[in-house]
Amino acid sequence: MPTGTRVGQTTTSSQGSACSAPRTRNHCRRGGAARPHWATTLLGAACVALLFAGVARAEPRHGLSLGGTLKYPKGFSHFEYANPNAPKGGTLNLSAEGSFDSLNPFALKGRSALLLGALVFESLATGSDDEPFAEYGLLAETIDLAADGLSVTFRLRPQARFSDGRPVEAQDVEFTFKALMGDAASPFYRYYYQDVKSVETPDKRTVRFVFTRRNNELAMILGQLPVLPRHVYSKGDFGKDFNNRAVGSGPYVMESVDFGKNIRYRRNKDYWGANLGVNKGRYNFDQVVVKYYRDQTVALEGFKSGEFDLLWVNSSKQWAVDVAGEKWDQGWIRKENLKHSNTAGMQGYLFNLRNPLFASREVRRAIALAFDFEWSNQNLFYGQYTENDSYFDNSELAAEGLPTPEELKLLEPWKDKIPPEVFTEPMGGEHPPEALRRRLRNAIELLRKAGWDVQDGVLTEASTGRKMVFGVTLVSPAFERITEPFLNNLSRLGIKVSMKVVDSAVYEQKLRAFDYDMIVSTFGQSQSPGNEQRDYWHSESAGQEGSRNLVGIRSPAVDALVEAVIAAKDRGSLLTATHALDRVLWHESYVVPHWYIASHRVTYWDKLRYPKKLPLYYYPTGHFTFWWVDSQAEKSLQAAVSGK
Repeated sequence: MPTGTRVGQTTTSSQGSACSAPRTRNHCRRGGAARPHWATTLLGAACVALLFAGVARAEPRHGLSLGGTLKYPKGFSHFEYANPNAPKGGTLNLSAEGSFDSLNPFALKGRSALLLGALVFESLATGSDDEPFAEYGLLAETIDLAADGLSVTFRLRPQARFSDGRPVEAQDVEFTFKALMGDAASPFYRYYYQDVKSVETPDKRTVRFVFTRRNNELAMILGQLPVLPRHVYSKGDFGKDFNNRAVGSGPYVMESVDFGKNIRYRRNKDYWGANLGVNKGRYNFDQVVVKYYRDQTVALEGFKSGEFDLLWVNSSKQWAVDVAGEKWDQGWIRKENLKHSNTAGMQGYLFNLRNPLFASREVRRAIALAFDFEWSNQNLFYGQYTENDSYFDNSELAAEGLPTPEELKLLEPWKDKIPPEVFTEPMGGEHPPEALRRRLRNAIELLRKAGWDVQDGVLTEASTGRKMVFGVTLVSPAFERITEPFLNNLSRLGIKVSMKVVDSAVYEQKLRAFDYDMIVSTFGQSQSPGNEQRDYWHSESAGQEGSRNLVGIRSPAVDALVEAVIAAKDRGSLLTATHALDRVLWHESYVVPHWYIASHRVTYWDKLRYPKKLPLYYYPTGHFTFWWVDSQAEKSLQAAVSGK
């Protein structure tokens, strides 16, 4: 499953590319380098876990977990990484990059305001950030998985209310599910929930999902279904902006909005779920304000001047050079690296296979060889990063060495359809740096093998006369300094590449329509990959507008391995299938791999506090909900800044 705070929050890459997909796990999804700035993301703290087919439930429970063992018992007081005594009050000002034009975080069209899915709307269940494979009832009081694994029943809490006071009912769940499966919603949901056969509502508090087949994680991911009030949204156009309203059952209500500029959330003091164990010590700010800035550079200047309070930094240059000065020296602003155990996922320059220029794997491999990570890390990134060598870095999900006998059973039926290196080249391990000159020589050999050679200074395909000329589309100016050396290396091969930065709204449209040659993006991963892999890699999603199959992969072998991941019956078979998928994705050279970091880089004004214990699996857009304002520190800070 993908990562995230709550279903429906927008996800983005490290350079700010957004995708309207729900984020449902805390995990281990993205690499630190890809960790977004507040402006650039979701998909995070809610951890949705894998439920294996062999686990049966004799009776309804307060949560679900791998093997039936939950860390927290029924009626638990609070998560260990929460401060149940955190004071309420104050305002948290955050930043976002670009713009927004919608209050609908679930629709295909438009770009929704940040944090709507995290603060206003709620799901049936929510995850624990220190358990990789567990979730607990939120709107749902109990969860009952059928012994045959072919249905799951949620019993709603009688006290659950939307912010307008109306009760949350089973018909609201049914309405939401059907709306998300419609054409106006992000196609992600249709891939995610495609194995649901029907929805039944025997009474106002009970909703039952019936499956077409055993799907090992479907009960868990249905727990992450956001629930919308049908009395508010059933009469309108789901694809629109919710009539300028955002009404949910969450801990905050939308107080005001200035489209494209800012949105203000107010803590709902009548919030029905404030005393639940999953919420104790959370949602402490009276107000949360998100202010939009043109880019990261402008946002950082706004942060320094006190326009907002907390900044998660995803630029190595900013962290090493710009996040410094008198205010840090005086102790007015803090700067910290917060460790995590998240799966890094994959970040890179993505090839759009819909462009015939990139049809050849040899061409893609040659282009990838022109990116010199070692030079970039030393000269541009201040040595902060580790190079990606897997789609599941920083976790046991990453393939290592040569395929195991169990992996070979999945791979050998596709031997004629996948790269031979899958079987002969080890994955992982330490790779000594390779000189750029040698890399480029190898690239030339690959290009010649694929039928390309330099003519009149431009790489040309001998059989067609086609020129190797394409563009890289960026949404963040910060990536220009990283991309320029890469393009210079490509020019030495006769490859002519242009670079263009577009604003976030245009970029969003280009992603949805697959209107680009190459982009920078991220494929975040959780501790338990599953149904979301269809949206990333499956042939069905390659032609679906708005899907996350940004590469445009159409491979029967990849399709089969994705299905093997989804059908895994236990942790061992999940690891086997994921390792096999990792090998094929890697050796197909679908991306030019980038880097990751195993910490979150955060800087904040010295009035904010967070719990001493950090969870294992968390993301900035979820963890901030456990922070609070120290009122005495705020007064001292104000006095110091004003010179009193």
